[in-house]
Amino acid sequence: MSCINNKKLVIIVGGILTTNRMAHLMKKLKIGEKLFSKIIIMHEGRYPINIKNGKVEVICTNVPNVGAKAPLPLRAIGHMIQEFKKYKIILRHVKENDIVFFLGIYQPISLLSVKLRGGFSIAFGGGFDITRSVNQNKFFNVLYFFFRWSFQISMLKHFDRIILESPSVKDFFNLQKLNKKILYAHLFIPDIFALMNPFNKRDIDLAFIGAFSKEKGIIEFLKACNILKNRNVAVRRVIIYGDGVLRDHVVQYIQKNNLSTIIELQNFIDPLDMPKILNKIKLLVMPSYSEGLPNTLLEAMACGTPVLATPVGGIPDVVKEGETGFLLKSNNPEHIAERITELLSNPGLLEKVGIIASNYVRKNFNYEKALETWRKILMSCH
Repeated sequence: MSCINNKKLVIIVGGILTTNRMAHLMKKLKIGEKLFSKIIIMHEGRYPINIKNGKVEVICTNVPNVGAKAPLPLRAIGHMIQEFKKYKIILRHVKENDIVFFLGIYQPISLLSVKLRGGFSIAFGGGFDITRSVNQNKFFNVLYFFFRWSFQISMLKHFDRIILESPSVKDFFNLQKLNKKILYAHLFIPDIFALMNPFNKRDIDLAFIGAFSKEKGIIEFLKACNILKNRNVAVRRVIIYGDGVLRDHVVQYIQKNNLSTIIELQNFIDPLDMPKILNKIKLLVMPSYSEGLPNTLLEAMACGTPVLATPVGGIPDVVKEGETGFLLKSNNPEHIAERITELLSNPGLLEKVGIIASNYVRKNFNYEKALETWRKILMSCH
């Protein structure tokens, strides 16, 4: 496949390169290397990531990131320092008509420098933060929400194109006013994510995989597990994989309610181990308040792991009740516990839905299909 008009692709990464963000970056890179003769990756941090590819040049700011648990003023200062550093790098490396892909939209100074250089800016909006808290004070959290959401909308208005993973993402976040800029494309699920372990050989009854943050519904999941324990529902093994700002809260809740008899708390899964772990799970629960189109959801479906999720973001576009997965009506712990009880008592249905979900992802989220979609979109960028 020929390169796109000999244009250069520049990927600008904002924030810490978490495991999930690295996975997204590598997928974009695999698509980009088929379509561009030259790729530059700019990211924050002290050390450049190691990518062995002759087409790819990696540049880092050489400035360490401020941790998410640091006080808000310190994080704001750290963010501005990173932005001004990227501003200088962009002015040196971005040329007119280069296609510039932003991984993370909170990069206003970087976006300004791209526009000054005449680059074509694209925001990939998987999801947007609408429930994150700044501290325990409700008043400040409300102010923070309005500032954060207003800033996100303001930023999106200034990109040349906004790429969403599905139409439901646009509807969920009320982005209809940006219709003229919005296009749809998703990434792909690698072939290593496949149904390898039959349902009757799986030994993890329930699992939660994700950040320990308000928008992911981790506390609601814990409360649902407590209800299951108090009702003596036959749930022998529950594993929570992840970390985040609510970790201390999670640990305290498990200890206070004696949930360690059924719940195992683990760190984030190594990406290489993810297919194996997903093939051990009978039911993955995602009680999120806000999502785009979660990568973990698609990976689980590819592995034949049934998913019980809230219908937020792009989830309703892929999870059809009783066909490719199961949907929650609310994040209420009582409702979550009731649905878990109902589904675990019907292993035949779980197995059937898992197989259908695996076939669905293989057909609709393979590399070839994603590559063709992105080729058509990027060919139209000018």
